[in-house]
Order: sequence, then C-alpha cells, then structure tokens
Amino acid sequence: MKIKHISIYIVIFFIVNYLLINQAFAGPSSGTYELKDYGFGSGGTVNSTSATYSLQGISGQVESASLSSSTYMMLPGLTYTLEPNTPPAPTITNPSNSYYNKLNISINNASNSTDTTFAIQIASNSADFSQNVFYVQSSSNTLGATPDWQTYTTWNSGSTFTLVGLSAGTTYYARVAAKRGTFQQGRWGAIASATTVNPSFTLSVRTTSQPSPPFSVFIGQLNAGTVTTSSDQVTTTITTNANSGGLIYLYGTNTGLKSPTAIAGGYTIPSANNDLSSGGILEGYGARGTSTSGAPMELLSPYNQSGDIVGIVDTTKREFADSSSSPVTGGQASFQLKAKSKTTTPPAGDYTDTITIVATGSF
Repeated sequence: MKIKHISIYIVIFFIVNYLLINQAFAGPSSGTYELKDYGFGSGGTVNSTSATYSLQGISGQVESASLSSSTYMMLPGLTYTLEPNTPPAPTITNPSNSYYNKLNISINNASNSTDTTFAIQIASNSADFSQNVFYVQSSSNTLGATPDWQTYTTWNSGSTFTLVGLSAGTTYYARVAAKRGTFQQGRWGAIASATTVNPSFTLSVRTTSQPSPPFSVFIGQLNAGTVTTSSDQVTTTITTNANSGGLIYLYGTNTGLKSPTAIAGGYTIPSANNDLSSGGILEGYGARGTSTSGAPMELLSPYNQSGDIVGIVDTTKREFADSSSSPVTGGQASFQLKAKSKTTTPPAGDYTDTITIVATGSF
C-alpha cells in the first residue's frame, strides 16, 4: 500500500506541473473568443455597464501603477492588456526647408488591428503640449480644437500627407494616440517636430554689360524702315518660396521712345504690340522676351514672341514672366528692346524711355 501511494503522488505532480507550464504561455480561448487577461483575486466583475460607462476588472490586481525608467515601462493588469499599441513618433518634415505655411506628416500604426483609430495632436511652439494644442482634421488637413479619430487607412496608410494652414516661422510638435473601441484610448506616443520658415522673395536685375544699377540700355542709331535691336539684354532673376510662385512685371514712362527736343513739344515713337518687320508698320518700339532659365520660369504674352514681334511698353504694369505658379530658386527671364523709325520721324539724339521692373510673390 505504501509503494502504490507514492506512485500516485508522482503522477499527480507531473500533471499539475504540465498544466502550469502551459498556462504561462496561452490564454483560454475558443473559436469565438479569447480571454486577454486573467488572474487570481478576491473578486471582480466581468462587464458592469450603464448608459454612460462600461467596466471590466478584477479586484486584487494592480490596474494603474507601473514600473518604469528612462528606457522602459512595465504596465501590469487588465487595463493595460486591453490598450492598443502606442504609436511611435510621427514623421513631420519641412522638405528643402522651404514651406512657410505647411508641413508634411505621416504616422505609424504600431501593428495595431484594422479597427483601431488614431488621433494626431499638434502643439505650436510648445514642446510639452501645455499650450497652443490642436488636432489634425482629416477632412481638410488643417488644425482644429477637437480630436479627430480616424483609421490608419483614412490617415493615408503611412504615406505622407500635407498639413496646411500653419503659421510662418513656427515650430510644430506632433504626437499620435490610438483607440480601440469606445473606452480604450491608449497613451500619447513619442513626439516629433518641424519648423516652418518665413516667406521670402528676392529680385535682381542686370544687363549684359552692367551687373549693377544704374542701367542704361543703348538701342543704337535708328534708320528709317529698319528694325534696330538693343545690344544689351536685360535679365531679371527671382527667388521665392511663395506657394503660387513669382511674377515679373514691366512698364514704361513715355508709352514709347520720346524726344523732348524733336519738333516743338517733343515727338514719341509709339509703342504697341507689333511685328516691326512688317511693311505695314512704319515705326514702333517695344520689348521681346529672349530666354528663361531656372525651371519653371516662362515668358508671357505679348512678350513671348519671336523675330521682331514686340510687346507694348506703356504706363500700364504688364506681366512679362512668371514661375508657372510654383516656388522658384534663381529663376531668370530676359528681354531686349527693339525700335523702328520712318522717313518722317524727326531726327534727334535724345529719344528715351524709362522702364521699371516690378516683381511679386503669390503667397
């Protein structure tokens, strides 16, 4: 009898030990459920609910405290088991350091399930999110006052999208939180930041022979019936980070080449949109665009013609060239002046015009 009792004891110990080992690695489950967390306590509740709350808990377990250091955090208990994975810091950038009112951003779903939703929190000039706190709105990619919980797919599935409507010269801090179900919002994740720059615009002008003002463009001696082209070419250069690019304008003072001494009261060789090489045009004056460089610069009508076709230079400010509605760095546009006299044009050595060049950015 004594030997038989010992044998039974050994078998029971083996079975208990086997069960304990398996319990350490798997939770109770079936084809339709899985128990995420379980433990031994003095009691608890499976699911207490009302119209405004839902509670799951086990008494006797730690549900909110955690052990942590600068490099790890241990989160025990049922509450943390049910939380979604905390998203890492989003990627927020200012490409080429050129955006003044927008930034690019993308998020990581941290291997959460497809039913998890995410909110993106933004703070301007506040690294600790103590002030100026907003949330990205998925419908417009702007900032709003309330969290906008959307799926990873709605937030562009990890691809970059552009956050717009921002302030210039401002640092924006971003972090993401995940939520699964009605009451299971996780903690805000790590923080990333990027800074918008200030709007900028520069314009420079030079001629072929003169790198700095004052500029004087000599057309030359006019012979009746012959088109004369200025030896100097005028080159304008713009650089701007304006979202809709830059525009270059030109206008004159005299609506033509004017001589204050020719005949009594002066005489003006008129400016108009003309083909000066045409026999029907006896005299005239204007500007013709010659070249552009630094894409996406382009010449605009009526200055984008060829040959001796010129655009009018009068007192109206007219668009001469632009950067095709895009930011540009070192975009250049050049033009020459052309004139033609007729046999009855009064001779004089002081036919002149003053041309003003203006440029602006479309911010």
